Amino acid sequence: MVRPKIPKNSKPLNLYQIIIYIGLLISFYFLLSYRLLEVPTGLTSDETAFGYNAILLSRTAHDENGVFMPLFVNSLNKSDWRQPVTQYFITLFIKIFGITLFNIRATSIIVNLFSATLLAWLVTKLFKPIYGYISFVLFIITPIVFMQSHLALDNIMPIPFTLLWLISLFQYQQNQNKKYLLLSGISLGISFYTYKGMRPVVPIWSILTCLYIFYLKFPFKFTNKNIISYLYSILYFIVGIAPFILAIPFIQLRYPGAIFGGSRPRFDNIFNFLYPYFSYFDPTFIFIKGDELLFHSTRIYGMVLLSTLPLFFIGIYQSVKKNKYWQLILVAYLSAPILMGLVESVHRASRIMCTIPIYCLLTMLGIYTVWQKKIIGKPLIILFFLLISINFASFVNYYWFTYPKFTENIFGNLNPYRSYQIFANQSKQLQLTPYIHQEVYNPLFYQLYFPGNPNFIATTLSLPKNGILLSHRENIPGLRKLNITLPYYHLHITQ
Repeated sequence: MVRPKIPKNSKPLNLYQIIIYIGLLISFYFLLSYRLLEVPTGLTSDETAFGYNAILLSRTAHDENGVFMPLFVNSLNKSDWRQPVTQYFITLFIKIFGITLFNIRATSIIVNLFSATLLAWLVTKLFKPIYGYISFVLFIITPIVFMQSHLALDNIMPIPFTLLWLISLFQYQQNQNKKYLLLSGISLGISFYTYKGMRPVVPIWSILTCLYIFYLKFPFKFTNKNIISYLYSILYFIVGIAPFILAIPFIQLRYPGAIFGGSRPRFDNIFNFLYPYFSYFDPTFIFIKGDELLFHSTRIYGMVLLSTLPLFFIGIYQSVKKNKYWQLILVAYLSAPILMGLVESVHRASRIMCTIPIYCLLTMLGIYTVWQKKIIGKPLIILFFLLISINFASFVNYYWFTYPKFTENIFGNLNPYRSYQIFANQSKQLQLTPYIHQEVYNPLFYQLYFPGNPNFIATTLSLPKNGILLSHRENIPGLRKLNITLPYYHLHITQ
């Protein structure tokens, strides 16, 4: 196979190209937000914790424990810590755009659209603008990305920082400006605090970055001048990432368990260590089964589309023969799960989402390679695009309309939330003070409509005349049930 040369596109985007990207952003925002509150049918406990604390922080700058602007929020009855990047991004977003359940979930859409834009920029530099558009679409229609867009969780937050790391190293390779090594260190450092799944990845990618800087100078002559130059370059990267690593002992003292979540990495034997690593390259896991948990997978469609498999493997083959940057991309993909064996993480796609942009890059290399083939290239790509379109259409139809039915038993539903909506509307219309039975209290739903502490009332006490009560009881002696149908609860006022 002839090794194609990859052009470097250094021209800035023109107005026409900018309009295309704006069109893509708008189109895919509406696609991703379709049925946002219907799929999945309910909220995970982590979504509730992120949303509840985001509302409190946006209003009072204090979390659920009364702590002022904590780096980590202790939540779920102090059993789990909210990672700061996601927590404060959701807080800032709803502070600007309004406190609604839709906006809380929409933050994941924004992160994924921003990530797709970063990916498109890098692909445009590696190839041509048309490939940037394709990569944008490819990233968004990836099943695990599409599904995570409907969850206000931190699994996706490492992706933009992974791309910033890759972009920084690409820029450094292009012009040898050491400021990009500083930026690469900062990007990896921040990613360490985006999601717990990045804890075992960042050390590996940090070592890889240092080796890559050396590899760029290869063949390396071991002279004093060359060694000093290499160490000087490494220093920039270390300065970038060091503050995030040096802060760990102090954070552990202030927020015990926030960094490593109480997990204790262990090494039993080489086989138990390697099994989780190799599990992340199981083709049935990647292309068919997906994540072990139904929270993050349909268990029918893989973490990526099956129809992209040939293009992905062509990209892997070509990356070995390409320049050093493409070899970095391949090694980054292969090395990311190395330490997963220490925490016995097997077939958890949601924990390794940092590799999704790398998968997209390798697939784009496969697309570019096939397109360059004379005679058969263009028909083959058209065929692949047709298969990818059919594959995605099948996935999204299942995800939107069938997946919710099979997962309502694990997600629950939003009927209580809709009852709170009616509760809030009636309270305002009738100008009555809201009261609530503690059995039906949901901190997130309450804070969406009623700032401040709730007015709890016991079932044995009478309701004040200026009050309206939300209860799970249909009939309460001494109170009159309003003739309003709620999806889940009941409303009462005094006789």
